Amino acid sequence: MTVLSGNPSEKESITNANSLRGFEVIDEVKAEIEAYAQRLSHALISLYSFNATNPQDPSLDPAFAAILKTKCPSLTNNPNVTVPLDFTTPYGLDNKYYQNLQYSRGLLTSDESLMTSASTVAIVSNFARQGEVWANKFAGAMVRMGLIDVLTGSDGEIRKNCRLIN
Repeated sequence: MTVLSGNPSEKESITNANSLRGFEVIDEVKAEIEAYAQRLSHALISLYSFNATNPQDPSLDPAFAAILKTKCPSLTNNPNVTVPLDFTTPYGLDNKYYQNLQYSRGLLTSDESLMTSASTVAIVSNFARQGEVWANKFAGAMVRMGLIDVLTGSDGEIRKNCRLIN
């Protein structure tokens, strides 16, 4: 069982024992939304304090990092600075995110890590080449998520932190 701050995770929560149907869809959709939808991110640790050896993430395209540094001059100047996670089409919903990854222009370290495994590189390459394939996968995930029953009234709860039960 996964425990965060003394609380079981969403999937293992006793309160969800009768409603576990659909978690795999939620996980897939969450990954799809985080990967594709127009998002904002706080200034990057990977620009200034990646690790003891490299202050900047060495997997990041240096030209892209320079652009990011103009948007996020320092983590200490303004921790509320945000930048779009997809610089190519920040207000669009498309496969450009994957094309950016192929040029080492993933904003987050977790984005860049998609290019480190043969299985995920194949997915990235496929989606980068075939926007229609990505769009169909994304649409299918949205439809499946729409079929998940929502708990209401005393059967459900509004979470203060989505990963923890209240």
